[in-house]
Amino acid sequence: PCMPKYFDAHCHLQNATDIPGVLSRAESVGCAGCVCNATRPSDWDAVLEIGRAWSCVRCAIGVHPWYIGECSANWDVVLRQTLMTDKKIMVGEIGLDINHPDITAQERIMGTQMEIAHELSRPVWIHCVGAWDRVLHIMKSLGAHRPPVMIMHAFAGTPQILHQLMRYDNVYVSYSPMILDAHRTKLVDTVRATPLNRILVESDGSDPAVVTDVVARIAEIHGIDTDTVANTVFKNIGGILSI
Repeated sequence: PCMPKYFDAHCHLQNATDIPGVLSRAESVGCAGCVCNATRPSDWDAVLEIGRAWSCVRCAIGVHPWYIGECSANWDVVLRQTLMTDKKIMVGEIGLDINHPDITAQERIMGTQMEIAHELSRPVWIHCVGAWDRVLHIMKSLGAHRPPVMIMHAFAGTPQILHQLMRYDNVYVSYSPMILDAHRTKLVDTVRATPLNRILVESDGSDPAVVTDVVARIAEIHGIDTDTVANTVFKNIGGILSI
């Protein structure tokens, strides 16, 4: 049988000390590529440079809620112009984090990025900590102006939040190595409730090879074989990235 294929839907290779090494290790376990997410304007160029250097790396650029203070007056103009240079560049990592200051400014900056993603028809990677009511409100209020695909990265919401997200047929939830933590028992219920055709997997770090463990854990929770999960998840990301 064919070796199952994997894909890291959210990583930060810009923080890796040995990019050739981590990508080589990822390839050796069947990981065909990854999406490298920026977090602030100052790392957009580094992320795009990695994407140019490695054909297996796709890029997303955006402003993470922790770094909204680093936005210049025209950050959104620069974002839009940069995205327009290559239609494969996506939007991320964006979102809301209740543990960080100025949630109102976070909402404004997230909303602007969601609108740009819609306007340029790009998938968007969303970070959310403790602010699901606000994220869901932004998604609802955008109406027809939502991005074509919305990925909830390192998802750790309740089954109730999952249910609300699944009402949108263009939403995917991406599970990270967080689900390998035996203490996160509530997350097991969420993973079990997630339809396989809406699941992505990610390292959320600088070692894409770890997604094989994440897939194995999802398979265990769903009670089905690992290859089936791996191939379904790979098909999911393939549809988003057109690979």
